[in-house]
Amino acid sequence: MELVKLLTLFTSIDFSSNNFEGQIPEEMTNLTSLYVLNLSGNGFTGQIPSSIGQLRQLESLDLSRSRLSGKIPTELVTLTFLSVLDLSFNQLVGSIPGGNQFSTFSEASFQENKGLCGQPLNLSCEDGTPPPTFDDLNFQNGD
Repeated sequence: MELVKLLTLFTSIDFSSNNFEGQIPEEMTNLTSLYVLNLSGNGFTGQIPSSIGQLRQLESLDLSRSRLSGKIPTELVTLTFLSVLDLSFNQLVGSIPGGNQFSTFSEASFQENKGLCGQPLNLSCEDGTPPPTFDDLNFQNGD
């Protein structure tokens, strides 16, 4: 029990470039005092956990350079202290959520996710055609 109590006191975690694989552990969202979470440069797969939206103090989130897929959870828009976001170089698809801090992030935060559309990217989602999935893009590129 004491270990759990101690773990909630962490304010910054940098697990970048550790070759971690699998899904991002849901337990990360129990660390409610986090200001910085950097999981970049790993082999994480699956979707970004929507429960990251529960990390209300988060100011910096870097999930870049992995193999994350699916849509960006709209729950991330509720992170009103978020000033740094990097989701680049993944396999994310769909419309980029808007509102709150998400409106302040540049194209660099989302680059090299071939299936993303919407602001700040110069790719509209409004033409009625759903954005391509990662599998569609691999098929088109002959991979």
